Amino acid sequence: MKKVTYLLMAVVLLFSLSIFSQSLIHSFEYTHDLNNDNSGSTFELSERFVYEGKYSAIIVPSGESAETKMAFELSGERLNNWLGNDTLRLAVYTKPVTSLKPNKFFLGMADVTEGWKWVDGIFSETEPKDGWNIVEYKLNDKMKDVILDGKYMLYFSFMHTQGVTNIPLKDPFYVDNLIALNSEEPEIERIYIWSMDSEEEIGTFGNDNTGAKFELVKDLAAEGLYAMKVIPDGEAIEAKIAIELSGEKVPLWMGRNEVTMNVYIPKENKIKPTMYFLGMADVTSGWEWVGGVFSDTQVSPGWNKVKFEIAGNMSNLVEGNKYMIYLAFAGFNENNVKTPLYEPFYVDGIFVEKSSKPTFEELLAMAPSNIKEEVQTLLELDDEALLEEIQKRAFLYFWNEANPQNGLIKDRSTNNSPASIAAVGMGLCAIPIGIERHWISYEQGYERVLTTLKTFVEGKVEGLNGFFYHFVDMNDGKRAGNSEISSIDTAILIAGALTSGAYFKDTEVEILANKLYENVNWQWMLNGEDTLSMGFKPEAGFLGARWDSFNEGLLAYVLAIGSPTYPISPDSWDKIFRPVKNDTYIYLPQETLFVYQYPNIWIDFRDKEDKYANYFNNAEAATRYNWLFAVQNRFKYETYDMDIWGLSASDGPNGYKAYGAVDGNHDGTVAPYASISSIPFTYDLSMNAIRGMLSKYGPLVWGEYGFYSAFNVDEIWFSDQYIGIDQGDIILMIENYRSGLIWNLFMNNENIQRALDEIGFVNKESDYAVTPWYVEEYKRLLTSSEEKLAEAPKISHVMIDGKLTEWENIPRYSVTEDMNVPAGGIKPIDKKAQILHSYFSVAWDDENLYISADVYDEYVVINITPDDVGGYYRTDSVEFYINPSIAGSNAGLFKIAILPFDTEGNVQAVRHEDANPGPISKSASKVEVASNRTDYGYIIELKIPFEYLGITNPQPNLKLGFSYTIHNSNKKDASLGEYVRENIISWNPLPDIWANPQNWGTIELKE
Repeated sequence: MKKVTYLLMAVVLLFSLSIFSQSLIHSFEYTHDLNNDNSGSTFELSERFVYEGKYSAIIVPSGESAETKMAFELSGERLNNWLGNDTLRLAVYTKPVTSLKPNKFFLGMADVTEGWKWVDGIFSETEPKDGWNIVEYKLNDKMKDVILDGKYMLYFSFMHTQGVTNIPLKDPFYVDNLIALNSEEPEIERIYIWSMDSEEEIGTFGNDNTGAKFELVKDLAAEGLYAMKVIPDGEAIEAKIAIELSGEKVPLWMGRNEVTMNVYIPKENKIKPTMYFLGMADVTSGWEWVGGVFSDTQVSPGWNKVKFEIAGNMSNLVEGNKYMIYLAFAGFNENNVKTPLYEPFYVDGIFVEKSSKPTFEELLAMAPSNIKEEVQTLLELDDEALLEEIQKRAFLYFWNEANPQNGLIKDRSTNNSPASIAAVGMGLCAIPIGIERHWISYEQGYERVLTTLKTFVEGKVEGLNGFFYHFVDMNDGKRAGNSEISSIDTAILIAGALTSGAYFKDTEVEILANKLYENVNWQWMLNGEDTLSMGFKPEAGFLGARWDSFNEGLLAYVLAIGSPTYPISPDSWDKIFRPVKNDTYIYLPQETLFVYQYPNIWIDFRDKEDKYANYFNNAEAATRYNWLFAVQNRFKYETYDMDIWGLSASDGPNGYKAYGAVDGNHDGTVAPYASISSIPFTYDLSMNAIRGMLSKYGPLVWGEYGFYSAFNVDEIWFSDQYIGIDQGDIILMIENYRSGLIWNLFMNNENIQRALDEIGFVNKESDYAVTPWYVEEYKRLLTSSEEKLAEAPKISHVMIDGKLTEWENIPRYSVTEDMNVPAGGIKPIDKKAQILHSYFSVAWDDENLYISADVYDEYVVINITPDDVGGYYRTDSVEFYINPSIAGSNAGLFKIAILPFDTEGNVQAVRHEDANPGPISKSASKVEVASNRTDYGYIIELKIPFEYLGITNPQPNLKLGFSYTIHNSNKKDASLGEYVRENIISWNPLPDIWANPQNWGTIELKE
């Protein structure tokens, strides 16, 4: 063949490879094709020092030859990859302890197509260093001028040169990943943010309260010199690494869309980390979650490159801000249950890249042809037939993604997903729809529902007092991860059970459904308060977050008030705070759409109202606002359009987030279920959205079970997953629109009807969402001032012993997870995952003021030594602030900080930033303080003689300025004296509350 023909082929090949920045010449995953060109060197495989892939080649010099050589043939696919490139790069690793290291690198080439003919040779100009190096060779014209069906030999020489003398190498070194690239083409830049090469750097890493420890190791590396050993504590369900991203590292991260972490998993590990999560928070001022993503990388023993795709705010950082990166690792046992890691694994370096993403048009072009055809068929259907198909696909999720042996249903469509009890509840409702629509037989549906209800009633799902864990294992029903006993998810489960029980009336299914409802102790979930707690954790008790504001919790209240066994008072309904937007509708400030939908799935609020609202009309108003918000922002975000809307809790480019129609809570992500499930309220807008999504993005948003969870055109991000509760929202709300089946079944329950009657619902047709009375009442609430007042009754005596026996009849006041103090470096409480709240009481006698505090804290950090006086602010502690000036005293402020336990188990107390600061032994020696450890946290008791407040004759009705603050940490491995404070909550949750007594509340002495 003539050379001109080869040149033509080369041009064609170059064009076809132009989208790639590099081509592999040798992976060094094997060594059988390597020879030493008579230099005496030998070759072995290494799995510990690896730059790319699973292995590298160890080159063992002879110790006698002036040059250590490696040669192999260049032909076939390797030659194809060589063609059109002008640069070679070879990864070379030398250990720091090596006595003589190669410092000169030569590449020679010979044509062996017919015989042996020298082509040319070149030296690399790379200046090597210890650890991994990228040795670069610039090919000359002779070496680039090859023919495709030719055969060549490459000769690599490694030398240690001193002056003009080559000294024989003796110590082994490593080579890996020989690539060819064209220097004129754009190159994907790999930037290491953390190298993990020094104890100093590793010492800055935290474990986010998981107990993991980190060590520098020198016997393996994937980049740089060394690697980091991660030692899980064997107890935490996930091992974590928390790393600060700030300063000069932020600009390096900005604009990148891919983060890669080198992870080494020993072969002998029994539980291997297979789940990888990257989260980010902005900690510039306070703590604000940015987003999080899981990796899709499938790992195996040895080195792995675990990749995370990031977008939006996780990529577009603000220069000058400070962030925290959270890396989570989890493993699963043989039953696919998430299990604590206990064996070490290794991480070596985290780098970022900006890889080219396919355009929206390219993604459409790559979509499977059968899905394109399917979407086209859907668009040709009339509305009724289209809704039928959407429902059927959603039904198939509940039918196929369930464990038929126990009826448990996956939370989402991933392989390792646990079951969601809320998804189970929705699945129980989907069965009657499947039967009525003839997708399954009556017998099939009955057996599935019967199996499911037996699983719960017979105690095969873990729970407490009739409530169940939010997430449970698909096989054994045990608690999954650190999930909570969930009141709302149990409510959805019960609603589903009652619905299916009504459908299968007068059968064992109805009996079991009623039994499941009867088992729920709603009174227990009140935990002595007027509103339901969001849940319970055995580690620390009830969650501080309560269903005390307008949201999806309305469903739980109707079930709780109507309970045939453990009913709560209808008065609890009036304890729900209901803000009103522009006199139009009661709203959730985050404007997350699903909260308006969920109660309406089961409760038929049409033409009904309590004294506050018609909740069906309310949901319609909120839905139209959600649509209008998207329309108004359509010029800012490409995703939104006149017919593309639906902002609600969903997956997104940066992980799952409770998106909503409010500034600061959206990024262009649309959840299809949000607009579809609004169809009973806004048929016109919902149908337009269905057809709009199918016509514009169909093959990218439609799949096996219908519409995927979410998409974001601005970020060219399209989810490929389904979420159980989203699928349930879709099928159930469409059915309510089409036939009212779910409403009819649920509303036939006499307990539900009784609950609605006791709440005060009346049948009434109206056009408004909020009743005229409540519009005016809410205006009055907004203009009335609220004073924080704690009454302190007079008592005879209190023993300061850290016990609450004398406080049983004293009024209690609460500081909840909602009362977060805004402060730099402090993050708000994650109410759904974290427990931190407190109750306090105040009392008095003629000589003393008494204060008790009962603190609920799931992990009490103890890291302050007895001689570290005043270290309270760094860790778990409480503060009481008293301003006696409003009682006419001139004694000045009295502010006392109390550390419940030092490292020897003793309580510490100190006055600070007040009229007489210092340890109480010196500044207020008559003050008494005691602490006591409890199963859920700790108790503080305090006695302050009135003389320190400048009050000589206390009388009833005397008032003192007062506030109470709790400092918190969850860092289980906190070092002695380390600053680990993460949260601050206060009775007066205002900035710098400790320094602003005018914002404190009031204590009033009572008889």
